[in-house]
Amino acid sequence: MMRNECEKVIDYYNNQLTESEQNEFENHLESCDECREELAELRALTEDLAFASEPVNPPEGMKDRVLGAVFAEESNDTSEEESDHSDDHHDSSVVAFEPKKDKDVSEPEQSSQKNKKPWLLRGLAAALILSIAGNLYAVMNEQESATQEPVEQPEPDKEPTISTDEITTKVQLQGETDAQATASLIQQEDGNLLTLQAEALEQLEGEEVYQVWLMEGKKPYRAGTFVANEDGEGAVAYAMEQLPEGTNWDAVAISREPDATSQTPQGKVILQAEL
Repeated sequence: MMRNECEKVIDYYNNQLTESEQNEFENHLESCDECREELAELRALTEDLAFASEPVNPPEGMKDRVLGAVFAEESNDTSEEESDHSDDHHDSSVVAFEPKKDKDVSEPEQSSQKNKKPWLLRGLAAALILSIAGNLYAVMNEQESATQEPVEQPEPDKEPTISTDEITTKVQLQGETDAQATASLIQQEDGNLLTLQAEALEQLEGEEVYQVWLMEGKKPYRAGTFVANEDGEGAVAYAMEQLPEGTNWDAVAISREPDATSQTPQGKVILQAEL
């Protein structure tokens, strides 16, 4: 059954109409004084309500139950009014004479408004009930969500992984100069590392460098290049995994090279040691 346009006042005020229904009702408002007056009174009654929460749709069926109770009450009131009119008509036969009164021009309008007020007040009450129910429903949902949100537990602090290095070989390099050097082979979790520290080295000239060699018999392998500072100190660290696989080196040496491009010793070997 299609609803009368006048029954859509509350749904229009609460933005519950579809776009097409809203357009139809707004067209109806242009020609219906009663709907315009009810809408104005509804806005005047509710404009000062201070509901801070956002609008939330009430649970399904709540609006139908509330409005159903209102319209059922209205239907009962209408039946009682009809019954009263019937009794008045029946009792009019015993009235012998009633003086004629001059009618006030505003009397029909006042009567219309008087008959309309109870229905309007019930509609406003229904609107207020729906608004309050919606806000209570929103608050309950917020509280329920707050209680259901899982609490994140802090992860236990993880102990840092500590690598254990071990010196497996250490030798003192010797030569015919005053320079001194120490070579150490350090075993690490991700491979072996050769470190070499030298002191009392002579100052280099031009592009000269000190070159470290790992020797397999008479075959040399480059194991790092360095220069000395003003105090004649120098050092190098070399990852042993850079050596060709299967290399069995048995000595370490330092030579003074004319530049850093030497693939075999071109200068004089100043320090060396067997391993």
